[in-house]
Amino acid sequence: MRDTFVKTLLKEAKKDPNIILMTGDLGFGVLDEFQKELPAQFINSGVNEQTMMGLAGGYASTGKRVFVYSIGNFPTLRCLEQIRNDVCLMNNSVVVVSVGAGYAYGSQGYTHHALEDIAVLRALPNMDVIVPADPHETVGITRLLTSTKNPSYLRLGKSNEPAIHEKEIEIEPGKINELSSGKDGTIIFSGSVGVVALEAAKELASEAIRVSVASMPFVSRVDVEYLKSAANKGPIIVVEEHCYRGGVGSAILETLSMNGITAQVALVASAQTNLSQIGDQEFLRNENGINTKSIITKFKALLVS
Repeated sequence: MRDTFVKTLLKEAKKDPNIILMTGDLGFGVLDEFQKELPAQFINSGVNEQTMMGLAGGYASTGKRVFVYSIGNFPTLRCLEQIRNDVCLMNNSVVVVSVGAGYAYGSQGYTHHALEDIAVLRALPNMDVIVPADPHETVGITRLLTSTKNPSYLRLGKSNEPAIHEKEIEIEPGKINELSSGKDGTIIFSGSVGVVALEAAKELASEAIRVSVASMPFVSRVDVEYLKSAANKGPIIVVEEHCYRGGVGSAILETLSMNGITAQVALVASAQTNLSQIGDQEFLRNENGINTKSIITKFKALLVS
């Protein structure tokens, strides 16, 4: 997703000189082509995320569309006050781009785990939180973000995430993208955990339980009509590589409550009970219950309740 984002942004930036890419002294090898081809639209601010975000807000106030790129928690939690004050409250045209969501940088330890970012940023005014599932969604969402003006948070995986859509799809703001349809319930996910959701659906299908699987990239603008349909069908399992508190599952539960929709819902997310764990992304997902077993167990529990 990371490489797809940079390639797509470069194509769009060549057509629009107001697009700026800003980084906090990282992305070497990934951002080199952008810097080489569009040096006047590329800024390396150095390792000073708070200053970088303030600069982004300043550039945006002059009519630029600024993409601020860094790893996991660094462009989010480290400079939260600047995002709140200089970007969101001023309604400046800045896209905060985080790469390595969830446990993608798990081998670096808990300082590099990005598990609270959705909860924190979706609470800010004017902020759109967007979580693509694969490279195909990333292309359309990146194009969308180059044409919009509001503050946004683009949460990406690290690299080499598999494509779960067969081809590039049309992106409609707020729309949940269904990958497969089933009559017995729904698994809704955000981000690269789609592979886990699809595997769970496959295992359930082997037991003659047919569930829909859907990607929810737009966390701040929930697809109410899709949720109504899913609630009428059966249990809903929400899967995310984030903590339970304030994430995608919370956004769905809030939406159901605010719209008077009754549904059976269970969340599959990280409880953050062992912060000392170090390992690769797959290991940490399994250790924290973000796996097919958890999805299947929770779905069956709702199915018989």
